[in-house]
Amino acid sequence: MKELIVRITVLTLCVIVLLTVVIVAIVRNEDTSSAEVDLSDYYYVATTETTVVPETEETTAITEVTTVSEETTTVTETEPPLTDSAGRRIITSRQRKDYDDNSVYIDMENILQLPELPVGCEITALTILLRHCGFDAEKTDMALNYLPISWGNARYEGDKTYKDSFFDYFIGDPFGRGYGCFSGAIEKAANKYISEHGGGYVVKNISGAHPDVLYDYLAAGTPVLCWATDGMIEPEYYETWYDNETGEQLDWYLNEHCFVLAGFNMDADLVTLNDPMKGIIDYNINKFETRYDQMYRQAIVILPEEGTDPVESIYAETAVSETETETTATETAGTTIPEGTAPETESETSEVDEQYTETNNGWLW
Repeated sequence: MKELIVRITVLTLCVIVLLTVVIVAIVRNEDTSSAEVDLSDYYYVATTETTVVPETEETTAITEVTTVSEETTTVTETEPPLTDSAGRRIITSRQRKDYDDNSVYIDMENILQLPELPVGCEITALTILLRHCGFDAEKTDMALNYLPISWGNARYEGDKTYKDSFFDYFIGDPFGRGYGCFSGAIEKAANKYISEHGGGYVVKNISGAHPDVLYDYLAAGTPVLCWATDGMIEPEYYETWYDNETGEQLDWYLNEHCFVLAGFNMDADLVTLNDPMKGIIDYNINKFETRYDQMYRQAIVILPEEGTDPVESIYAETAVSETETETTATETAGTTIPEGTAPETESETSEVDEQYTETNNGWLW
């Protein structure tokens, strides 16, 4: 009898343990099922987000971070990601903004210089601009076949070192190491490429332009290739030499960087850059303008061959309007030119030029 009781007890315990295991398994299965989520929407949002890189100051190890809220577009299965003619993904940071007085954004493909061109930001930025114009440019082809390159051709006279100018050549090798280049070299590369690929566009070097002129081009729908520094950090003096051709002193600063200016938001004090190193990114507009000044105000635009320069015409119309207003005021006052006295055309022209310069913030076309 005792043995029977023991067996019944053991059997009962086994049944209880088995039921417990089954219940636990059922509960876990239900939790796993309820945790399953469709991640497709999250995937597309993540691939269209823009990371705002902190701006690093030279004097501190602490970075200054500006948080920027950005619009992202969720792409559904019936609306696949944008691609170019070669099937490559087009990276965009936000939907196109409507043009108005305070906010402009020109949406275009981003091309990263890495890994092929570790110091080739300038020719990569030009590739971005050419592709925006409809050309099928490739960054490595541009660097190999169109960018004027020099290793410096150094020579020495007394205590002075003479080399080729970084305004005219890329000094070094964009595929490896080097200094870089400014607008003259990129202007040559752009002109050569366009002439060999059907033309239809003109390259305009607007170096020296006030930042307001750059924004006027953006408002007219024309992105601007320009120079500042990587991450908008303070440029660091590195080396001085003298131009082999002109004898002009040339000061090279580290952190030089080139990109396409794609937008601005005056209300938020931001500019949007299509950056070959970081992608599409926003920076404080005042810091951008400071670095642009420090990098010799270098800038280039590419315009349709047929048609007028939209910004030049704006300033020309302003100058003409002001001249007509002054002429009308003079006639109303009854001012006359004595007989035998030639009109002072030179002084009038000079006065218009001064107004023109003031209107254009000190930068002449």
